[in-house]
Amino acid sequence: QVDSPMNLRNPHDLVILMRQETTVNYLKELEKQLVAQKIHIEENEDRDTGLEQRHNKEDPDCIKAKVPLGDLDLYDGTYITLESKDIRPEDYIDTKSPVPPDLQQPDCTKVLDLPYSIHAFQHLRGVQERVNLSAPLLPKEDPIFTYLSRRLGRSIEEIGHRIYDGLMKNSSSWVLYNMASFYWRIKNEPYQVVECAMRALHFSSRQNKDIALVNLANILHRAHFSADAAIVVHAALDYSDFFTSYYTLGNIYAMLGEYNHSVLCYDHALQAKPGFEQAVKRKHAVLCQQKLEQKLEAQHRSLQRTLNELKEYQKQHDHYLRQQDVLDKYKLIQEEQILRNIIHETQMAKEAQLGNHQICRLGNQQHSLHCQWDQPVRYHRGDIFENVEYVQFGEDSSTSSMTSVNFDHHANQSDHSQSLQSSPVARSIISVWSVESHRDKQHILWPQRSECMKSFPKIPDPEELPTYFLPPENRGFRQVVQPILSIPRDTVGHGETQAPDCSFITDARNNESLNILVKELDSNLDLKFKMPDDQARQVLHSRINNQTITQAKIGAFLDHAMKKPEDRLWLVLNEAGLYWRAVGNSTFAITCLQKAFNLAPHEYQDIPLVNLANLLIHYGLHLDAIFFSLAINASEPLTFLSLGNAYLALNNISGALQAFRHALDLTTKCLECESSLKMIRCLQFYPFLYNITSSVCS
Repeated sequence: QVDSPMNLRNPHDLVILMRQETTVNYLKELEKQLVAQKIHIEENEDRDTGLEQRHNKEDPDCIKAKVPLGDLDLYDGTYITLESKDIRPEDYIDTKSPVPPDLQQPDCTKVLDLPYSIHAFQHLRGVQERVNLSAPLLPKEDPIFTYLSRRLGRSIEEIGHRIYDGLMKNSSSWVLYNMASFYWRIKNEPYQVVECAMRALHFSSRQNKDIALVNLANILHRAHFSADAAIVVHAALDYSDFFTSYYTLGNIYAMLGEYNHSVLCYDHALQAKPGFEQAVKRKHAVLCQQKLEQKLEAQHRSLQRTLNELKEYQKQHDHYLRQQDVLDKYKLIQEEQILRNIIHETQMAKEAQLGNHQICRLGNQQHSLHCQWDQPVRYHRGDIFENVEYVQFGEDSSTSSMTSVNFDHHANQSDHSQSLQSSPVARSIISVWSVESHRDKQHILWPQRSECMKSFPKIPDPEELPTYFLPPENRGFRQVVQPILSIPRDTVGHGETQAPDCSFITDARNNESLNILVKELDSNLDLKFKMPDDQARQVLHSRINNQTITQAKIGAFLDHAMKKPEDRLWLVLNEAGLYWRAVGNSTFAITCLQKAFNLAPHEYQDIPLVNLANLLIHYGLHLDAIFFSLAINASEPLTFLSLGNAYLALNNISGALQAFRHALDLTTKCLECESSLKMIRCLQFYPFLYNITSSVCS
């Protein structure tokens, strides 16, 4: 073999040879692991790139919110009016007196020095750093702009001067300090708002503190001290249960990412004021964002897991390459291997011309052939062996080897003594696939040329080739399948006749390659026609214990079995595929077999694949059938018989013979294969009868 790792630089070194064999076997196992690992990574990789867009379009809360949470103004200004406490602001300032040209502003720090107050929340960081509080620009629609009424003055500056006058006359009025806070909020001066609110809190009665607290919370929230703002609003809730406090707290918690608390606060606000649009919209936006973040976190975990698996795969792959280098270290270079191979092939060609693998002698008036060993016999193109009926190998009589090669009748008889130096193990190839042969017929050359000319005068046409059904019983499922196919006799003639519908079955996994091939088959018009398969029908009835039941009743029984939770579903789907093959509905049969493949354990997926290949052979789609037959278990004779039939239909005789030879080499039990044995032996024993000019089996 060219480029074989067993072709060593030092072929005499037994230790290295043994190590090389161990390394080769280890690399084969490692390669299987790498392939399985790669398939697992590809099947579990999260490729959902449109998660956020689809979530925003489909989630009910996102639809109700209309806009994402990030597009809502969570700094929406709120306040509690003095009027809600039955206080008229105009009662606390002089609105009648004229104002001077040089208007004063209500600077609360100049009115009253307040070094410390137990009521002013001076322990909060936002309050402590009030001098440095940021002042984001207020939107024009902020409701605070409409609070201080024009009846208090012709302009906001005039109102501020009147508040200043009031504070000069009464420096302990919590009402005036709150009015000053409103004034400074309109002016967007957070430091002054905090100073005035602190003094309002200092002088307010317990039940009136919520006005100043909500003012203070709005300033802290807009300055990004939202956690401090939440503490302040919670204090306001101790004094009242105003809708405003809950709504403000809902906005604050939404900004902090405390979505559960935010939704709870919006619910309380809606209880106080049912149907308030802003609270409803924000509540649904928060729920939408919360679910989106949960999905994104799950996707991130999935991607992180995939990344870790890829790192492990890369690590294993690097190890594989290092072991490959170790293998190549002792291997003969490829050019030298090719040269040795050419020398070997040249020598083999010379031997083929001078003699043959063994010398066999004719006897019994040229009706029998006596050979020393069961190994290839080279037949000559002439007619000298046309009448051979018996072949005897050594002392053990058995039929001829399935190889068909040229025999040089004029070879030197001295070669016979050389052939005695090695003795291959004899085997009888008529006893294949655990089919018992008749001892009295083992020595007969079967089939004879005349039989082949009568049974198979030419290579069968594609439509004449048999189709097969690979039964799960071959793989140890007899105890499972028999109860599934046992139809009680009292069901005959009773009940519904619903055919098995495989389309509703949910796949455990999807094989991307199989899906692509099945989609390509969907476009094939040949599969749209109904073509009952008589061979599949015979197999179907032979598998049912109740022989008197109709085909429709079998379909109804399989449909019922599909809905039983205790049965192995892929086995039932495999039987349903056979049913639809018998009926002639290829679309339904493909669906059932595809579902059976997806649900079957990996080591048994070849069963539905072989059956799918035979369905395609029945419809004349032999090239498609080959694709399904190639990637399957190599231990089933039916697999290679199906492959051989597909090659025969495509007129690829060499490929067909190669597949049949693989089938014959297997020892797996296959009673269904016996019907094809005669055709195979005719093709291999009498190649010139079918104009097969090359001997691919030699």
